[in-house]
Amino acid sequence: MQLSEPHHFAGQPTSARSLFLSYLYVPGHHQKRIGSAYSSDADAVVLDLEDGVPESKKKYARDLVSDVVSGPVAKPTFVRVNSLASGLCTDDVRAVAGPALSGLRVPKVRGLDDLAHVTGLLTEMGHPAGVHLLIESAAALELAYPLATASPAVTMLGLGESDLRVNLGCELDGRTMDAARIRVVMASRAAGLPSPCQSVYAEVRDPEGLRDSCRHGKRLGFLGRMAIHPGQLPVIHDVYRPTADEIAEALGICEAADRAGEQDTAVVVSDRQRLVAPPIVANARRVLELARALDLLPDPS
Repeated sequence: MQLSEPHHFAGQPTSARSLFLSYLYVPGHHQKRIGSAYSSDADAVVLDLEDGVPESKKKYARDLVSDVVSGPVAKPTFVRVNSLASGLCTDDVRAVAGPALSGLRVPKVRGLDDLAHVTGLLTEMGHPAGVHLLIESAAALELAYPLATASPAVTMLGLGESDLRVNLGCELDGRTMDAARIRVVMASRAAGLPSPCQSVYAEVRDPEGLRDSCRHGKRLGFLGRMAIHPGQLPVIHDVYRPTADEIAEALGICEAADRAGEQDTAVVVSDRQRLVAPPIVANARRVLELARALDLLPDPS
């Protein structure tokens, strides 16, 4: 299949930045929307072959996405393939393992065998793509840590909250779902993976609801969010990016910590009259690391 408008995807190198705060989902059968996704402010694009594509368009979407990832793209590109249970996953992986593929998102993971199958396909093709595992059932949630540590190809755990909610019989804004979210955050960090990215917010015309949800996710330990509409991106970035004031405070704390070292003490007071103890310093250094990873602050080296 030849794309009628290849200029949507070519011309800019993929960003060297490895930390993304926003991933924009786009249905794999909508060529025009794919082009718009690459023109958006998203840090990365997720071409969807699963829930966003009707059964009648699955083959067309696979062929279109295969063409997109076969050449240069303007943003880091991930593909959500169909689940192993669907019978479509193997052909999806083989079709989309092109040179522009940054990673696969594997939905409705049932266990370690699903992961082994997908990583085996990537190894067979010699493709270095990472794998995001989407946990969408209580059974998979119980395997969060074993899944996170089963293969070096696993680069992120995530939740498919809509399906998980049904499986658990709970509400999206209830304590049961928060327990699942916390479980994924803890498993990710215990496994040495990055903090997970928050699941999508379905109400595209509710920016304040999105903002409140992002703030809640940030408090739980998530970093960044999946989006389903470009209009959601400014809110996601605003919540998850360190602010100029947060960066300035973190710099002041680290400077105070350096002075403490010179004074042979572990605790001092920063220029903002904040007590600077080791845990405070550790958090400040994390803010600065995040700012540098997002190109918001120069690397001191």
